[in-house]
Amino acid sequence: MGTNSIKSNLTKETIISEIKLLSGTKNNEDKVYIIVEGEDDIKFFKKFLKANVIIYESFSGKKGVEEIINSKEIHNSRVIGIIDRDYSEKSKDNRIFFYDRCCMEMMLIGFDEVFECIYHEFYNGEIEVKELRNHILKELYKLSRIRKYNEKYIKGINFKGLSFNNIINYENKIDEEKFIESIRKINPNKSLDFIEKIEKLNNIEIDELLNITNGHDFIYFFKALCNKTIKNKGIKYKEISSVLRVAFNNKLLKSTKLYLNINNYFENKNTIWNFDK
Repeated sequence: MGTNSIKSNLTKETIISEIKLLSGTKNNEDKVYIIVEGEDDIKFFKKFLKANVIIYESFSGKKGVEEIINSKEIHNSRVIGIIDRDYSEKSKDNRIFFYDRCCMEMMLIGFDEVFECIYHEFYNGEIEVKELRNHILKELYKLSRIRKYNEKYIKGINFKGLSFNNIINYENKIDEEKFIESIRKINPNKSLDFIEKIEKLNNIEIDELLNITNGHDFIYFFKALCNKTIKNKGIKYKEISSVLRVAFNNKLLKSTKLYLNINNYFENKNTIWNFDK
């Protein structure tokens, strides 16, 4: 991988101008340009990049990726975007691809061997590995449904400031009253009556929970449980997310829908690409 394969800290206009310039020259006819949401996406893809792939960090998350891809100046089949699915049914553009599951983090956590890495590295409690992942997914169900409702109906609910340390009880479960109280406190001027109507978890498959759970919620919940079992040291979010990325390898990448969808896209365009080929 060359040092020029990663492009970050650029404005939307600079990214568009650079791609337009590069894609218009003969020496770069084989180049593929990938736009991603943020720094963690850059870190995730770094080890998989080959010489003809240039990856850019968006100027403003998912919205930035979409705006760059939709630019008429670089409406080119070799320019693609990769974003979190969150709760979208399908992509707005055939050149924008979703991570598997709800987001990048949940795509990684969905693989047993990857989750086992953060389990053995950070967790020192009594819950077995598969049981712990399932426990966190189930405990986050109500929050996940609120997030999904919020995105679908554009309610503008704020989740920043929600601390799992304050709402997890001695049984390692979410105290529902404290949870709802915390959400209301963060959103004092929002109508949150719909929360009471969300049905309780009932025979939902773990696979579906992986699809609706926010990756940041999962990692912060996991972190809170880990920090209950250690002394004199606080595990950090970035440490956990870093181990997740490091544990993910080429073989796992090639088994994802993300990889297969991008590969099929370029095959249909008769384009040779070397992204982890």
